Amino acid sequence: MTSTSQTKVIPKSLRGRRWIIKISLLLFFLAAAFLLSKRSPSWFQDNFTSDASMETRSADFEQGIAAQFTKVRGQDREWAIKISETQMNEWLASRLPKWLEHQGKSAQECKRKVQVRCRDDRMDIAAENFWGVGVIQIAPKVQPATKDNITVETLNVSPTSAAIGSLFIPTFIISTFGPTDMFESLHSSQFRLADGRRVQVKDVEVLPGEIRMQLNTSPTKE
Repeated sequence: MTSTSQTKVIPKSLRGRRWIIKISLLLFFLAAAFLLSKRSPSWFQDNFTSDASMETRSADFEQGIAAQFTKVRGQDREWAIKISETQMNEWLASRLPKWLEHQGKSAQECKRKVQVRCRDDRMDIAAENFWGVGVIQIAPKVQPATKDNITVETLNVSPTSAAIGSLFIPTFIISTFGPTDMFESLHSSQFRLADGRRVQVKDVEVLPGEIRMQLNTSPTKE
């Protein structure tokens, strides 16, 4: 007894419809992704600009931060600081462009808006770019790290999520769209002062609307 197998032939018209459906779905998802990527986060203020009073407040804030970090503390090494979301955003709007210009950044980079939002245990950082608004989320944490068999405390600010506008993207490609270049130096938990002393970040806490830090200043030059 001989068995024969039959190959089911799909009509050309049906195959054509399937291709049309696939292409339509692809175009739909591409269009949706494009629209999401062009949509700024709801908390990002496109019209947030600096004025004379903000310039003054931000300059005072900057000087106050510098004074706290450079203060000679003697044996009173441990200290704390609290920075509000408003203070950060006003500084980013009024003082960051000047800082970027001093660093030799291009005119386009100096003009882009950068804003932050503080939530429980995490911070959102958004920056304008050639496409729209890139967003990264960080959860700053002081933790030990081993290098050359030596364990030291480091400040981990590695992104935990990223987005272009409202479109979430893998974190490994955020260097193109996110403001990571501005925060690379934050990976160090220690900062050397001009007189040789060191300020070490001992703890970081992000709360809604503010960030708090515990620090330690070495009493002598090292």
